[in-house]
Amino acid sequence: NQFNRAVQARRQLGSSFKPFVYYSAFATGNWYPDSVIDDSPISFPDGDGYYSPQNYDNTFSGPISIRQAVALSRNIPAILLGEYVGINRVIEDCKKMGITSPLPPVISLPLGSADITPMEAAGAYAMFANGGYKVRATLIAQVTDSKGNVILDNTNPKKEVVLDPFAVSMVNDVLQGVVTSGTGTAARLSDGRPSAGKTGTTSDFRDAWYIGYVPQMSIAVWIGNDDYSPMAHGVTGGVFVAPIWRRFMEKAIAGQPVKNFPDPNTIK
Repeated sequence: NQFNRAVQARRQLGSSFKPFVYYSAFATGNWYPDSVIDDSPISFPDGDGYYSPQNYDNTFSGPISIRQAVALSRNIPAILLGEYVGINRVIEDCKKMGITSPLPPVISLPLGSADITPMEAAGAYAMFANGGYKVRATLIAQVTDSKGNVILDNTNPKKEVVLDPFAVSMVNDVLQGVVTSGTGTAARLSDGRPSAGKTGTTSDFRDAWYIGYVPQMSIAVWIGNDDYSPMAHGVTGGVFVAPIWRRFMEKAIAGQPVKNFPDPNTIK
């Protein structure tokens, strides 16, 4: 049919949303990759009861560095940092990254409870890849007429830094750890070039994601059912989606030079 999931399907990101929260925390200047945060049981008033977030494996790690929390995709640290910086600030930062889908200001937002499109996700992560420059997500790269004259050109946009380059560099640091020693090891590229990314899996296995990038390219991969019915138990972003991302990325960047992520000191 004509349903384009890349730009029309709004789905929950799950833990793939967490890097936006960590960016907001790093941008305050009070949190760093090696800062320690408590991964312990916590509850928040919620109507007549309480909201008590859990980790995927129903265990808690106690004091843990943000680097470890990201690599292992722990939920409690993301919730705590969302409360620390304020959910509204996280939402404002997401808007800077080009996310236009509605983001409800709820405690569970850091765990990816909002619905956004794969195009929005890939565009937002691309700003981590390029060091914080604004990205205009579009399906059209360039339009020329019959004589080769360029009518529309989206291949060389005006460069405008809209994110804190140092906070972005910290996001790149911790998201590389996801690939080297965390939930996204199946996305590790065979040529050894640096890459970063984040897995995501939603409740009842309705959505599974891997959103990752190298300095030249950002790719979001989502799998799920259009009717929101659950997939098989155990269909997670790290196990099922990260290998798809890796195979696609290796073809997409074949022959391109190996690059490192931007040095924040060189971004102006």
